[in-house]
Amino acid sequence: DGSSLRWESSHENFPHITVITDLDGTLLPPPHKKDGVLLHPKLSDGDAHEHLTQLVKNGGAVVGVTGGKLGLQQERFWDELPLNARIEGRVLLFCETGMVLYRSDQDGNPVEDESYGPFPGNTKRFLSKQVVDEIVKAIQCAIKQWFTDLKADPSLLDEKHWLHAKCDQWSVEDAPVTNDPDMTPRIELRGPSEHQVVGVMIAGIPIQYGDKYLASNFKPFSDEISGQPTGRLCYDCVVPGLSKHLVLKYLLRTGALARGSAIALADSPHGNDVGLTEYHTDGMPFVSVCDKIKKVPKHLLDCHVGGNEVGSGAFLQQLVDNWQKAGGFHRTEANQDPLSLNTVQDLCEAAAKKVEEHEKLEATKA
Repeated sequence: DGSSLRWESSHENFPHITVITDLDGTLLPPPHKKDGVLLHPKLSDGDAHEHLTQLVKNGGAVVGVTGGKLGLQQERFWDELPLNARIEGRVLLFCETGMVLYRSDQDGNPVEDESYGPFPGNTKRFLSKQVVDEIVKAIQCAIKQWFTDLKADPSLLDEKHWLHAKCDQWSVEDAPVTNDPDMTPRIELRGPSEHQVVGVMIAGIPIQYGDKYLASNFKPFSDEISGQPTGRLCYDCVVPGLSKHLVLKYLLRTGALARGSAIALADSPHGNDVGLTEYHTDGMPFVSVCDKIKKVPKHLLDCHVGGNEVGSGAFLQQLVDNWQKAGGFHRTEANQDPLSLNTVQDLCEAAAKKVEEHEKLEATKA
């Protein structure tokens, strides 16, 4: 039932364009330490804010999809977008890999839509407590082994990487189960309560070492969970079938999206963002801002920009500029596909050049 959506599914009333986007590593700059304090930059601290705000102010819509809980994402993402757009329902936020949906109340604050569920029949699925306990123990062993190996061989990471300072403690202690974003390493239980867990998030092992330290630990639970990398140091383990593609299916099913007027934007097409790539050649192009092109599947290279949040800013700038020149991406009877794959490919090519220029400039500064 899509009756609670604020925009209708007629051609005239669709937002001119909808951007379905990952958050961390895509729109949001990465966490970093300053004076010993771990900081979590907001949308306005990165390159994408200006252009995304401009798009939304001109009638566009944005749908955030993240593996995390609402928590910091309200301050870092939701509150950063124009109030009127939130109140009008042109900002949605799916958390916990699409298990939970937040809409705006009359004051612009995020409120969970309790009628929503990602699976058929708007249902949710949860892990048993026994499985959760066993998974946590296995992850703690993996994290402890990672920090033991890093301590023995510091060359595994850049010498300035802040994880080196964690080795003495976490090579002997079990990583905590906590939702505190300032704690790394940590294990987060995803779900509405400790008795309704939909997944487990692991922070503290760089994704290039995930296969070595985590994949083998997941094998005994292959029928219970599915693990994928998310961000630079994190992994999601979720109930089978839970994926960001369920968000797209829900939005299409309820009439909140029109193919030809939407794009997906993310940095991990090989990992937990793979669900957002499903309609790449079917009316919803996927724009990759993955920082390593070798991790981008071949069929998505035509819309690869790179550069993480810098690439997102570059692409959104191209999108807004193109939109303004065209007088808006309007659906008409004569043009059912105003934001075609060919159009997005051209925008990505221009954005990728901007990223390349940025990287060269940064290299000269270094």
